[in-house]
Amino acid sequence: MKRIILLLALFAGLSAFGQEAETGVPADVYYLLPEFRQGMVYFFDRSPAQGKLNICAEDQTLRFIDEKGVELTLDSGDITRVIIEDSIVFVRINDAYYRLYPITDGLTLAFRRKVEILRDARKGAYGIESRTAAIREVGMIQSDGMIHTLSSSRKYPYDVTETCFQYEAGGITPITKRSLRKRFPNRKEDLATWLKSHPFPKDLDGLRSLLHRLALGENLE
Repeated sequence: MKRIILLLALFAGLSAFGQEAETGVPADVYYLLPEFRQGMVYFFDRSPAQGKLNICAEDQTLRFIDEKGVELTLDSGDITRVIIEDSIVFVRINDAYYRLYPITDGLTLAFRRKVEILRDARKGAYGIESRTAAIREVGMIQSDGMIHTLSSSRKYPYDVTETCFQYEAGGITPITKRSLRKRFPNRKEDLATWLKSHPFPKDLDGLRSLLHRLALGENLE
């Protein structure tokens, strides 16, 4: 933990409970893990650091709990990977964190959650905030692989966008019907038949299940 304190020069101190109390967003939504856990942080050009970690879904910053129980923020562009308890892996791409879910040896799903807290919300005549309504409408036309929801907390309304990608060679690409047909050419007919009676899955569990069955040659029904 001392190495972390030495490496991280610009911290803003705040408590984990204080974040939830301030915004009203549940902690398991505001952070990418349900609680802070031990992990390792890997950098481009520095030795790795370790500590009790979590990742903020609002500003995509890495958070630490120091020896005094204070939450510290690290917004560093040279982080490449975060590994929690040797099994949970996050990669940082274009200033966002993606959790990796291996499907097969050559196929990995990358999951991103983004929380936007609407602190400047203004209510309309019937208690409906215009910006909230606009986001809800946009959420109805998102592309394949994205689930877009809107909720209200004790303090502010907040928008949660969860998106799944394919991770390969250090980069990400969207998961769509077209990309799956290209990825699994021998399953085109099976996929087309299945999609006639099933919506394209946009949530993490649904996509993981579909990818596993496609990759392993299992029946899609």
